[in-house]
Amino acid sequence: MSSQSDEVFFLENEGLRSLPARSMRSGLLGKSLEDALQMLLQRYPQVIPGRQIDPASDDPPRFVLLRREMPVGGWSLDHLYVDQRGVLTLVETKLIQNPESRREVVGQIIEYAANAVESWASGRARQYAAEFWSKQGKELEEILAEEFGEDLDIEEFWHVVETNLRHGRVRLIVAADELRPEVRRMIEYLNREMQNTEVLGLELKCYGEESALLVLVPRLVGQTQADVDRRVSSRGPVLWTADMLKSAFGEYGGERGQRLQRMLDWALENRCFIEGRAQYPSFGLRGKGKDRILTVFSGEQLYLFFEEKRYPGGIEERDALINELKALQMLDQTIDPEEVVSGRNLARRLTELDGSEFEKLLSVVGMYCG
Repeated sequence: MSSQSDEVFFLENEGLRSLPARSMRSGLLGKSLEDALQMLLQRYPQVIPGRQIDPASDDPPRFVLLRREMPVGGWSLDHLYVDQRGVLTLVETKLIQNPESRREVVGQIIEYAANAVESWASGRARQYAAEFWSKQGKELEEILAEEFGEDLDIEEFWHVVETNLRHGRVRLIVAADELRPEVRRMIEYLNREMQNTEVLGLELKCYGEESALLVLVPRLVGQTQADVDRRVSSRGPVLWTADMLKSAFGEYGGERGQRLQRMLDWALENRCFIEGRAQYPSFGLRGKGKDRILTVFSGEQLYLFFEEKRYPGGIEERDALINELKALQMLDQTIDPEEVVSGRNLARRLTELDGSEFEKLLSVVGMYCG
């Protein structure tokens, strides 16, 4: 007999039939419950209930698995996903009978998030994901396009991922067969108090008889409607026009605002300005082949794209620019562009350059832009 406190019901031919809770341990996808949970999440990202995460949206989060066992800060995260808005979602699975499922798992996933920028920025998340899917005989870009639409601009998408990551806009999910009350309280507190990062719990329960078709019920824990409304009101990419950027940089003031404004004015004067689409102020610099080769972020960080196709002179032109930037100590001397999937952040921020170094940077970039 199953406990009547944990069951779902089938209404069939005017009769009500109960389906008891059933452990995933009984041969479902894995040898153990934790194996089953992890394999279930790998094969079927749709079990993460996007509609529960954002119930009012016409396009709630949809997820693509980027990698199992994602390296981060010397450890490995169980699963890393991304949604159609370029928000990375970190998922860690734990068993209810595992003592870690009580408290340690929450601290663990927050520690992963704290190390995420250092571990995954500058194209490394994309590189890790591409390596994972290559071993499965698949192309990452094809998987993303299949889920998010064939018209997906892959480079712009990864640009948004990078921007979200730098600003701490990620989603943390603790997945389990059942979440203890003390874990629920911790998740609810963190999700309420954190501004950009969502912290959620996900219970994945199975119902049904041993030999029958199983019913899988995902239940989200951790947020109120007020939490949803607060994040919805502040999220979403903005198309940053030159006038909007001037206004934003003017509000920064100090050397940071002056350097960003000078960079913007220079881009407009040299006709290489590209409007940025991101949550925070940013813009691109167009190369001579009319593709974006640099992105300027509001944190004074510059991101250089390494793809050969962006440079009309091919590898020789790209490598010439890389060598010029290395000479300015703007790139690590050991970087091999052939080992980089997308690009890299430049090593120094704009305010870390003195006046002559900053003007030299503009001179070098000017040879490849416009």
